[in-house]
Amino acid sequence: MNTIFLSVRSRHSSRRRLVTALLAAALLVAVASQVRASEPQKPIADPATQEDSTPRDGLSMRAPLSQFRLPTFNAQGHRSMLIESSEAIVGPNQIELTNLNLTLFDGTAQSAIETILLSPQATALTDEETISGEGPVRIIRDDVEITGIGWRYEHAARKVSIAKNTRIRFQSSLPDLLR
Repeated sequence: MNTIFLSVRSRHSSRRRLVTALLAAALLVAVASQVRASEPQKPIADPATQEDSTPRDGLSMRAPLSQFRLPTFNAQGHRSMLIESSEAIVGPNQIELTNLNLTLFDGTAQSAIETILLSPQATALTDEETISGEGPVRIIRDDVEITGIGWRYEHAARKVSIAKNTRIRFQSSLPDLLR
């Protein structure tokens, strides 16, 4: 099992830090693929009928990473977001995530958790700084829990959109709601 921990702290913009971290993750994928390619492989029954997704140099950018973690930090060096997934496939401009756990922090030294977003499948587009999924999503905050299907998170605006079957459950009482 591969465990990858990436930490990005710099004085550059959050987008540049994210892109740098994703390039580092892609490099780690390439190294892990090279190690896998050097291990003895079981023979394939009929090589002519099998598609070879591995380039001739033995590197594959589609190799999955287990227990993927990608923290991001704001300009002050405080944690702003943590992307975790049980498996990730890192590409040049996107990351395919399985069992996503996206944690959003308040961006202060206390690193208080503001929101947790859970989804079985998601795609992170690094150029757009968005994460989305066609399937179910569960958003958890201290005061509310939201579920639905078909969602998109925009990091710059810190906005979540849910397409359908949205259900909202308030955790606190709303005494003046019906007045």
